[in-house]
Amino acid sequence: MRVLVVSNTPFAPADAGNRVRIAEMLRYLAAQGAELGVLLLADWDTDRWDLAGMRSDAAWVEVARPSLLARARRRFAPRAAPGADLDVDAWCPSWFRERVRAAAEAWRPDVVLAEYVFLSACLEGLPASCLRVIDTHDVMHRRRAAYDAAGVAPSWFLTTRAEERRGLVRADLVLAMHDADAACLRELAPGCEILTVGHGCHGGGPSDIEPVAGRVLFAGSFNDLNVAGLRWFLAEVWPRVRAQAEAELHVCGTVAEKLAEPPPAVVVRGSVPALAPEIGAASVVVDPLRAGTGLQIKVADALAHGRPVVAAPAAAAGIPTGEEHGVLVAGDATAFADAVVALLVDWDRWQRVAAGAASAARRFEPEAAFGPLWRRLARAAGPGQVPGQV
Repeated sequence: MRVLVVSNTPFAPADAGNRVRIAEMLRYLAAQGAELGVLLLADWDTDRWDLAGMRSDAAWVEVARPSLLARARRRFAPRAAPGADLDVDAWCPSWFRERVRAAAEAWRPDVVLAEYVFLSACLEGLPASCLRVIDTHDVMHRRRAAYDAAGVAPSWFLTTRAEERRGLVRADLVLAMHDADAACLRELAPGCEILTVGHGCHGGGPSDIEPVAGRVLFAGSFNDLNVAGLRWFLAEVWPRVRAQAEAELHVCGTVAEKLAEPPPAVVVRGSVPALAPEIGAASVVVDPLRAGTGLQIKVADALAHGRPVVAAPAAAAGIPTGEEHGVLVAGDATAFADAVVALLVDWDRWQRVAAGAASAARRFEPEAAFGPLWRRLARAAGPGQVPGQV
């Protein structure tokens, strides 16, 4: 089976939740025998992409760049005001759509998978034999409300309900990050086939690293919602934690680039070679995201490695919560601090919640997360296109 992935989001380095999720999904598909081709739309941070890392799981990876003429047209084209709703195709230039069609004609994939609805125009004009798939990540028309709830100026890709629907109906199959998103997408585009495909973590399961007493971990990229959540945690929650327990917060990921001078007992690590050892060394993983959409990969990864999580309500969307599931939900600063402190000082409670996290880890095994997608793609590809299938 050949799968052509079109994206403006690289999956190496895996230094943001969406990149981690894409990397794990493609690694799973490759392990099942899929032949992957990846066509990347050059973006603002192309110089930071790890092409060698991406090529390790793909038959080929190409970064498509605009011609001089296309760049000139873009430079002088009118631009939307910051925070304005966009046409669903605003980020999918016509020259890239043509490049995708040419790649599909030449390579003859069984599946073309577009990362995010804003590249859905790439699914038009493909050979009839292709299964057209959109990996949504987010319900895009709800992003403005999420930013407003967090008190952050809207940014990145914003669109309307009608425009998102226009993009979704181009697909044969739409992937939702969790069941609540799936229900919303079914209502939005009732004629589309919707499949929940969350996050799977290779090498998951309870960590064999001994947790460091008092260590708390926050890991995230530098998107505005992560930054706002971490700043709230440092200002409102961390002083309360420190007043009640000996604790040290480690901050990993590119979110560190947006922090000013850290307060006491905060260690800014920045990007790390691998996050799993950091999760294993943590006694508690926190996600103070005040609002958001999609599935919080940092929560899923913590559970996949058997570590207790304290999360704001928005950060726990799509994930069962409670001690028995490894996730304590706290809606305000006092409750958040109390939950963190309880896990740091009450060994019996830590053991109960850690056991819940270890049980929850099974939901984030690659087969549980991505197996349904593989089986759906295999049905579409037909006999003889999948290794071992007759």
